[in-house]
Amino acid sequence: KAFVDKDYRPLQNIRIHHTMVLDDPFPTPPELVIPDASPLPIVCSDDIDHLEAGESIEDEDYKDRTEAEIQESIKEKEIKAKAIVLEMIGDLPSADIAPPDNVLFIAKLNSVTEDADLELIFSRFGKIKSCEVIRDWKTGNSLQYAFIE
Repeated sequence: KAFVDKDYRPLQNIRIHHTMVLDDPFPTPPELVIPDASPLPIVCSDDIDHLEAGESIEDEDYKDRTEAEIQESIKEKEIKAKAIVLEMIGDLPSADIAPPDNVLFIAKLNSVTEDADLELIFSRFGKIKSCEVIRDWKTGNSLQYAFIE
């Protein structure tokens, strides 16, 4: 018994842990290689809206919640797991790190945009403590994003 989404895909990943062949009427082909152990399960990054085989929709985390809240909770757990992986491989100093509340990230800048240009544009919204267009350390060319504090 499994609950499915609109595409008839189970909301919880189903894993077969053990099977027993009671009767095989066909001869075993000589080229058949029987592995020593079962392969490890493949976790797809597209499965963030589905439960893992061990998780249950009736867990305390999901009681009295709407489907949208449950999906949001699952996505948050996936994001946290990815942050921990980035921390383990050294791409993040800490999985719990967050950007300061008073820093604005600006993306898709024109390559000729300068610090002073951004300061002029954003100064009408309040006092600017610092404004920096991020540049390539070798060439000095703009990487086309900036931070404003």
